[in-house]
Amino acid sequence: MDDNLICAVKLLKLTGSVLEDAWKEKLKTDMEEIIQRIENVVLDANCSRDVEQMLLKLVELGSSNWCRVHATSAYREATPENDPNYFMNEQTFYTSDGAPFSAADEDYQEKYQELLEREEFFPYYEENGTDLSGAGDPYLDDIDDEIDPEIQEAYEKFCLESEHKQKQ
Repeated sequence: MDDNLICAVKLLKLTGSVLEDAWKEKLKTDMEEIIQRIENVVLDANCSRDVEQMLLKLVELGSSNWCRVHATSAYREATPENDPNYFMNEQTFYTSDGAPFSAADEDYQEKYQELLEREEFFPYYEENGTDLSGAGDPYLDDIDDEIDPEIQEAYEKFCLESEHKQKQ
């Protein structure tokens, strides 16, 4: 009987909140009945002391709303208008004369574009990501799709050894 109770406790710990929500939507009181039955098992003492403690902890978990925390305030997405720390984690860049600037600056877009053009970080792409080179990726086009014969032989040998070990 203890094994069955332990299994039931583990199952309810994992699914209790979901079951309770689903049953509440259907206006059922099944979870209350289950908790009442658990309390009766504890009172009857038909189980070991450890299982009894597990059952009591489960009842406590259920009465604490399955340890769910509900937000006290409505969620608001952080924006520069409502969060003074919005730009706190933004990267800081430096202009050619050494002046710092970040996304919080009014002329950020203009300075950032100047920085990209000066440094030529992305010579093959326009601002919207369109490929200007016309061909494929210049770094990936050079990849050789053929496997070196020595590597092919080593791979086949590895496969045979692995197969041999599995048969043993």
